[in-house]
Amino acid sequence: MNHLSRRNRLTGTIGCTLLLGAGIAFAETTLTRAVPAKQGQMLTVNMMIVSQEREKSEVVNNLEYLSDMIGPRLTGSQRLLDANRWTAEKMKEYGLQNVMLEPYTIPQGWERNRCEAHIVSPVNVKLHVDQGAWTPGTRGKVKGTVVIFAPRNEADLEAMKGKRKGATVVDTPPANNYMRGGVLPGGTPPPPIPAFEKSPLTQLPKTAERVLSGMEMEDDQQPPPARRNGVGGFMAFRRKLSEFMQKEGVLATLRVSEKPQDLQNMTGSWSAQSKIPVLFITQEHIALIYRLMKRNLPVEIEVNAGGRFTKGPVTVYNTVGEIPGTDKANEIVLLGAHLDSWDLGQGSTDNGTGSCVVLETARLFHALNLKPRRTVRFVLFSGEEQGLYGSAAYVESHKAEMSRFSVVFVHDTGTGRVKGAWLQGRSEVQPLLEKEFDNLQALGLLTEKAKFFPGKMNGTDHASFDDAGVPAFAFYQDSAEYSLTHHSQSDTFDKVRPNDLKQGACVMAILAYNASTRDEAYPRKP
Repeated sequence: MNHLSRRNRLTGTIGCTLLLGAGIAFAETTLTRAVPAKQGQMLTVNMMIVSQEREKSEVVNNLEYLSDMIGPRLTGSQRLLDANRWTAEKMKEYGLQNVMLEPYTIPQGWERNRCEAHIVSPVNVKLHVDQGAWTPGTRGKVKGTVVIFAPRNEADLEAMKGKRKGATVVDTPPANNYMRGGVLPGGTPPPPIPAFEKSPLTQLPKTAERVLSGMEMEDDQQPPPARRNGVGGFMAFRRKLSEFMQKEGVLATLRVSEKPQDLQNMTGSWSAQSKIPVLFITQEHIALIYRLMKRNLPVEIEVNAGGRFTKGPVTVYNTVGEIPGTDKANEIVLLGAHLDSWDLGQGSTDNGTGSCVVLETARLFHALNLKPRRTVRFVLFSGEEQGLYGSAAYVESHKAEMSRFSVVFVHDTGTGRVKGAWLQGRSEVQPLLEKEFDNLQALGLLTEKAKFFPGKMNGTDHASFDDAGVPAFAFYQDSAEYSLTHHSQSDTFDKVRPNDLKQGACVMAILAYNASTRDEAYPRKP
């Protein structure tokens, strides 16, 4: 157990007293003047957390090291193991106890290698492609004619039997608004030119869509293929589609990145392996292919994808540490983020940011010598990008403890500041969270009233705990550039907003401290 020395404890106490003295006027004018003694003590600690983070934060330095010195952290890779070990050492440095790498296994790993594609006819253009993870390589160069095939159901598959042998298939046509005219998603386009208002050229003509896809397209407002059945239905249909294309002799699939400005995308998992090579292709290049096909010209592409599977099973790890509680030590407050990332960029904002916020929360507890009543556990999960596997493995191995978890908070939507949370259908928690976030706003950590969304957001690791009945919440954050850079080659350290990360660390630390010291656990559904 790494305690502060007596001298450091005294220095820390004097420093906190001076910092608090500077903030007394702020506290008296912004926060409620008359509060009960216990609430006043909690408020004092909350102010100490803000002061400590403002003056001595290490969150950005840690993220810079993780991004530049370790880099992208694909699940099952050596770099992820390096990150596990580094974060474990940081946890020990920050005074956490029972620090360990908790293992689980995945069926097989995957390694990225050289990936190239060219249009060889009717023009010669090098394409921006990256091989989808956990998909097979081409075993050398292959060449095929491009066809657009975006089936929406099994009837569409049946209609195309025997018509795709030797083809390179585009399975996700470009968005109707692919001609953005320099306007990024969410941006404001210039006003229309009145003379041309009746002839907008901002989308692919619907007649062209019908011709290129080989079938009637549904209304523009319909969701992508099979997604009306939810994520599970969508993935099941994707597997059927992959098997169909393998049987039909398709050479490779091109999947649109759905991001502007030549940004890529990435996904893939051992649980949803494609039977044929999948290449993500940028929006700009898929649009070029469409325009060439509109001229009734056959488009031929040469592909060479070198990614490969590694022998399994592969042992991977979650990094875990904790601060044991005092009188309520058998109850647990868990703070989490995922340490794994995709491997096109540095994994800085997805989710180096959240991982370093969790580490910074540990540092804040240590620097202030805080003694929570409940045990506060810090977990950096792996396997999140492939389907929340690390958190699911953690929940399974700790299922006997799940009834003793008070609350879980997860930070995983980039560098933006925390602005609220998804409630996961737990309306019974909303009054408490509203009170906590009102406190955060009074402390100057929020610039507007917090937002709470009643429904479920199951795209990160809190969902594994929510499924186990634990009150578990992902923060709602300012989007920053997250929708553009996540999973892309632009997920790099230069996108980080330092003060937003510091704010996230304060939010997590204050919520964790308050949850760990209050008399009652977070309410659960009856």
